Amino acid sequence: MWYEILLFALFLLAVIDLSVGVSNDASNFLNSAIGSKAAKFRTILIVASIGILVGSFSSEGMMEVARKGVFIPSFFTFDNIMLIFVAVMLADIVLMDFYNTIGLPTSTTVSIVFELLGASFMIGLLYSWQQGLEIELDRFINIHAAAKIILGIFVSILLAFTTGAAVQFVTRYLFTFDLERGLKKYGGIFSGLAITAITYFLLIKGLKNATIIPDNAQLWLKRHTPVIVVGSILFWSLMVTMVGKLISFNPLKFIVLAGTFSLAMAFAGNDLVNFIGVAVAGFQSFQAWRVSTLEANEFFMDILGVTTQAPLYMLVVAGVIMVLTLWSSKKARNVSQTEVNLAYQGEGEDRFKPNFLSRGIVHSFLGLSNLVSLALGPRITAQIRSRFVYERGAMNDPTASFDLLRASVNLMTASILIAYATSMKLPLSTTYVSFMVAMGTSLADGAWGKESAVYRVAGVLKVIGGWVMTALITFLISATFALIMFYGGKFGVVGLVFFAIIVLIRSYFKFKKSKALEELALEQSKSFELNQALSVQFEVHKTEIAAYLRDLDKMVSLTMRSLVGSNKDTLKASARRLEEEKRQLEKQLKKAFRPNDAISSDDQIKYTQLKILAYKSILDSFNVAHRLASNSLEHLTNFGGLPRSEYLDFILDSEDEIKRFIDDVRRQTLNNRSEHSSQLGEKKNRLVEKFERALQSEVTYFSQNKVSNRLTQLQVSITLDMIQLIQEVEEVYRVHNDFVKNHLTKPSPLS
Repeated sequence: MWYEILLFALFLLAVIDLSVGVSNDASNFLNSAIGSKAAKFRTILIVASIGILVGSFSSEGMMEVARKGVFIPSFFTFDNIMLIFVAVMLADIVLMDFYNTIGLPTSTTVSIVFELLGASFMIGLLYSWQQGLEIELDRFINIHAAAKIILGIFVSILLAFTTGAAVQFVTRYLFTFDLERGLKKYGGIFSGLAITAITYFLLIKGLKNATIIPDNAQLWLKRHTPVIVVGSILFWSLMVTMVGKLISFNPLKFIVLAGTFSLAMAFAGNDLVNFIGVAVAGFQSFQAWRVSTLEANEFFMDILGVTTQAPLYMLVVAGVIMVLTLWSSKKARNVSQTEVNLAYQGEGEDRFKPNFLSRGIVHSFLGLSNLVSLALGPRITAQIRSRFVYERGAMNDPTASFDLLRASVNLMTASILIAYATSMKLPLSTTYVSFMVAMGTSLADGAWGKESAVYRVAGVLKVIGGWVMTALITFLISATFALIMFYGGKFGVVGLVFFAIIVLIRSYFKFKKSKALEELALEQSKSFELNQALSVQFEVHKTEIAAYLRDLDKMVSLTMRSLVGSNKDTLKASARRLEEEKRQLEKQLKKAFRPNDAISSDDQIKYTQLKILAYKSILDSFNVAHRLASNSLEHLTNFGGLPRSEYLDFILDSEDEIKRFIDDVRRQTLNNRSEHSSQLGEKKNRLVEKFERALQSEVTYFSQNKVSNRLTQLQVSITLDMIQLIQEVEEVYRVHNDFVKNHLTKPSPLS
């Protein structure tokens, strides 16, 4: 009865893994169509869904990876093989959900391979020790096959990137960004080649292992491959050319949708094993053990070394679950956003900060580019560059992240590479291939300009770093789970299953809450955008600024009181909170440079200038507050002495005045009270003069050797920071006051 329960748990985990895994991998085949706006989102999902259902029938050849591709099944007994499979599924679910939540694409193929490797390695070691056997790794790990799989996966990163870049460079050189003119010249032959390539690698290569294709049909396709390829190129080239002359028709949209279908189909054919291969292997192991007369710890799993077919109904059910997940998962769209941002043509939102490695790579490539330009000569270089001049208005949809040509190359190249690997029974990572093809095409397309390259490269490096960590983490997690279950027995298995369920439930509600907040903010934003008046947008902006001022008020007060009370923990928390606020403000400042479609073009310059100046002043204020907290924390951490009692009294007294000053700025900014500007200015001047007198006193005390050097540095630093803070906060009010007087005829108070 216990193994029936384990088998049920395996299939339950497989269903969950299908849902979690598709959420991660959906970005692989949706991003190109979504990013180029080739069709409505619903249409794209329908096409991808059909591709997944068809592809699920062609995944049988890949099922051998879970059965014997990583470990040697004849070494393990049935009871141990079930522990390996359960450990693998639990580790896969926990890891995939984590990556989905943070929005980073990772590889389900790498995960499953290293999970199988980790669990079988641990169980193999423990079983060897238990039986008193000499530990020989090659007795229970298929080292040659595993090394081939791992090498193939990581080689695919370089291959996909270079292939994508090369194909896109040639294609863009021919078409340029003027697609209308390019399609008239090369649209027919390009469409013929693209559709034929997709058809060939899917029907002839990708489906050659599928049971739905009869043997005689596969033999006929193999014999007539050259005729089919040539005929397909001629047919599609002529068809696209003729249709283009008769009606207004963009063949690239058809190619993108066909590519979406093919990539979804290739994904299902290659990656379905990652989700249900382990459960299917467990089911077949259970069937073989049940008909035997041996105990579970005496029945060795030689049966897994024999090639067999997965039940067709399991493939169908798995395909249906994948489709349902594709339509319902919001985490899938969260993962998609990462690739779209990194491949964005022009200036998008840079989610990743540059580092020394990304700067070094960009510097090296710029140097290489200069050398190539020198070798080609100025004339040829200028001619090549003229073919890559990008104009935003030339795109079919101004809101698209990139055009249909790049989307076509992305899908065509990725689907060919993945389908070919599937036909060779190599578990190629669809995530790695799809992502790196997209990065290669964006590089060749000039999407990574000098200003954005360091950000994009940093993002790619972070994603690749996440992939490398995936291999290590999955190995360790699955090995740890296997260790717990081997010694914990039934209690260990049940405990880990409940642990995984709790992790998933917690992650679900946390993600749901964050998305609900985002949707609420979006709805509020849209409700304001319905009114095109500048004053309405200004009211929204002021509430944001007021919220930041309120936070600044609280954090400055907390910092000063913590210094007086020598509270290092509170100072540390304050510094951390201020750092987070600074990052948010940096994003807001970047967004300020983007146009706002909700207001007229005449008001665009005024509103943009306001937001830039306002967020710059607020950011400078938070920089000062963060420096104040960090310096105070460093002083206390290094066992620095407390300021003299007179200075502590001065800080406490000043803290209350600064708090009232920031609150006055916040209220007057909210209410457009320009008539009180002189009073606010006088209050600022009094505060500045007070701190300047304090500064003079500190210098006097130091010159009389009454205060230590380090303590003087701290107190002078605090005094100067407070002066700058007062000036920056007053600047926030001045910016908004000027805007009200110069651009808004009738102030609209917000209570």
